[in-house]
Amino acid sequence: MLRFIVLVSLLVSSACALQWEIYREDSTGNEESSGEVMVKMNQGLPGVCWACKWAMRRVKNKISNGVTQDDIKRQLASVCDQIGFLKSVCRGLVSKYTGVLIEEISTSDNPATICKNIGVCKKRAF
Repeated sequence: MLRFIVLVSLLVSSACALQWEIYREDSTGNEESSGEVMVKMNQGLPGVCWACKWAMRRVKNKISNGVTQDDIKRQLASVCDQIGFLKSVCRGLVSKYTGVLIEEISTSDNPATICKNIGVCKKRAF
């Protein structure tokens, strides 16, 4: 039980620190959008890989064979509204990798492979 409480506390503090960083970047008048800041910070941030796989799974489930790139782009634009507190992470990923994601979603790759290909999930070395 204590481990669970510590884990939840760490996750919440990470999310708060991330939001603070976005606020700080926005308040300094930096030209970068908060989504780009999120993508830059994604390497050590818990939840980015999960958010990517979640979004790709949702988009892949909503599209069918013969779908156009514009349809995929519309799905990508709206998928992040449903993710909850990782919404800004999701939007940052989608805005930075839109072109690549459209191509990846058009293939038969699964969500985990797509997220590994764009670099937000670690590739496991065997």
